[in-house]
Amino acid sequence: MTQQQIDSYVLTQKDVPGDKISTMAGRTTDGTEIPVTLSTGNLPRISPKGCQHVYENAQHGSAYRQYALADDLLSGRHNVEVALIAYRPADAPKVLADLQAALPQCTAYAGPVDMTEGFEHPQVLPDPHLGDQAVEYRIVEKVDDQEGTLRAPFHFLVVRKGSVIAWFMAQGFPGKAAVLPMDVINAQLAKLP
Repeated sequence: MTQQQIDSYVLTQKDVPGDKISTMAGRTTDGTEIPVTLSTGNLPRISPKGCQHVYENAQHGSAYRQYALADDLLSGRHNVEVALIAYRPADAPKVLADLQAALPQCTAYAGPVDMTEGFEHPQVLPDPHLGDQAVEYRIVEKVDDQEGTLRAPFHFLVVRKGSVIAWFMAQGFPGKAAVLPMDVINAQLAKLP
């Protein structure tokens, strides 16, 4: 799967009326190329080691080489980040298998930079039965600073269709659940081959 093919599958304003689409990586609707700024193949190691795949997924990465990436942020009617990631056909199922295996074993981890940020309480949700394979879970981001500790909920859904991973992430406010919009998910999955 090429970058051009991945870019052709991204959501457009026609697919999600009422939302503004901001391209984080890939090609915008006017043809501007936004390069990937973070190589997910070089993500730092975190502790405990058993949480590495959970951390990588939060960065829409994995232990496997990505061949193409499109990453968009939707705002307005919805607030959700959507990424499409192309892998080798043999590697794409491993991305989800690694995440599925890591989630039950990972209770919390600290961020790799200064340990003031981390994630805790991952909660695996029932299989959503989407695509060829899917993993859905909630997790809480924990940030410590001079004023105390802030906890913000996140909701992730990772769906594989063939060799493409559709990655969805919503962030909630402290005390409010993060919710992924099914209409956005269904619109994106319908565009994939």
